[in-house]
Amino acid sequence: MERVAELDGLRAVAVGAVIAFHYTLNTRYASPVTGLGWIGVDLFFVLSGYLITSILLKAKARPAYFRTFYLRRTLRIFPVYFLLLATYAIAARVGGGPQPWSYWAMHAAFLSSTAEYFHFWAFAAPPFVYGGVTVLWTLSIEEQFYLLWAPVVRFMREGRLAWFLAAVIVGAPALRSWLHTAAFPEYRFFPARLDSLAWGAALALGMNYFSTDGQRVLRGCRWLGGLALVAVAVSLATTGGRRESLWFATFGYSAAAAAFAALVGWTVMRARSDAWAARLLRLQPAGYVGKVSYTLYLVHYPMLLLLAPVIGTWGSLAASLLVAAASWRWLEAPLLRYKDRVMPAVAGRVEFSEPAGGNLRTVGLTARGD
Repeated sequence: MERVAELDGLRAVAVGAVIAFHYTLNTRYASPVTGLGWIGVDLFFVLSGYLITSILLKAKARPAYFRTFYLRRTLRIFPVYFLLLATYAIAARVGGGPQPWSYWAMHAAFLSSTAEYFHFWAFAAPPFVYGGVTVLWTLSIEEQFYLLWAPVVRFMREGRLAWFLAAVIVGAPALRSWLHTAAFPEYRFFPARLDSLAWGAALALGMNYFSTDGQRVLRGCRWLGGLALVAVAVSLATTGGRRESLWFATFGYSAAAAAFAALVGWTVMRARSDAWAARLLRLQPAGYVGKVSYTLYLVHYPMLLLLAPVIGTWGSLAASLLVAAASWRWLEAPLLRYKDRVMPAVAGRVEFSEPAGGNLRTVGLTARGD
């Protein structure tokens, strides 16, 4: 199956935004643009919702549906995650003193995006450990989504699935509004962040339904993107994009997720085209950063806190890229080849009519690393 290389470019955009946020925070390089870099996480969520739902929709009638999906997800996520988690736990034990092992068990079970909302753990650890565990909440949301979403897609009819996604898209902002405080605890709370994943899933469902009408899909993405960008602009103008704002917490995340869903849909529909944005997303450096983005996302912040006093910010970024490249070369890529060999992905090929004509073309549904 031919891959959508441009989706790796979107991953590079997402991880680049998060890195810009962390690496300029409280520095002279901080700006309103870098201050919004945390929203790259929402692009990751929309991409995951789209890719995972696309895979599951094509696999739901196949044998070994659950076994194939969960084993592939395990091989993709667990090795790097638990290697880093063990490193942080050991460093905290050596450099900080006695530890609440329930805290590390919580991370090991991918429960930080729910458990930490109800309980606070206090312990002493080196600064880079705090940076390392700070970003793990997103993996918790992803893993809980994988666990729950596969049976929903498998057993729910597509019509009901659409209504279910609509309920999530409406319900998550309402929950955020109810839970919101000035400390914005809802930002990392799994049920309150499901709408970003749901927007990606809704895109996959819509593209699957209109799979032979590329013009309609592309037109829908443009309309959705236009409306969502207006909503984003209004949210930014009225709140400054501050997560402390009740208005932004309620509607800002949703507007951004809708805009990202439109962007992902446009990217898939314009894959391999001559559009300037598609050409940029296909550039080799962007593709490589997207390919190693999983480990790069996990290590960039702890590497900054660990190494910046010694080699500076740019040196820390270079070290993060080296660690991500090594992880890809010697750990992730071999595991990906293994899972593709013993548990081939069952995501199918989808034919879309070209927006500029009536001919059909085939588009793959996954980006490298899935």
